[in-house]
Amino acid sequence: MQRLRIFGLVCVLAIVVGGCSNGQPKTAAGFCQVYHQQEEQYLAKYGTPASSGLAELGQLVGALSDWVPIFQALDAAAPPDIEPDVHNVLDSLQQQEQDLGQEASDPLGGLASGMMAGLSATTSWQNVSTYIQQNCGAEGTSQS
Repeated sequence: MQRLRIFGLVCVLAIVVGGCSNGQPKTAAGFCQVYHQQEEQYLAKYGTPASSGLAELGQLVGALSDWVPIFQALDAAAPPDIEPDVHNVLDSLQQQEQDLGQEASDPLGGLASGMMAGLSATTSWQNVSTYIQQNCGAEGTSQS
């Protein structure tokens, strides 16, 4: 009976820590599926450009706030060969989002910190973009 309880606790912890994973390895196809889902949602929300400069700026700020959850989803689905770059981009976006909140009290410091976070992830952005181009075909498919 004690073993059954321990096994049940381990299973619950595995589900909580590992999310809803079924234990299967993360693949390019799974990553691409998440990418296409996120892309579809993003374009449905922001696909039509705003008609004025001020409206475009507001739309851009709103779009930026959605990038963190997009990259959280991509990071959760990323296979080992691209996960470090996806995670680096996610960290950079989270840092920039945090810095935006601090800019009211220290505009120059917040701007400089945000720029540094963005620059530090430049290579990772390029690697993620290349990975998507090479592995993700039309919606719902993978080229690998």
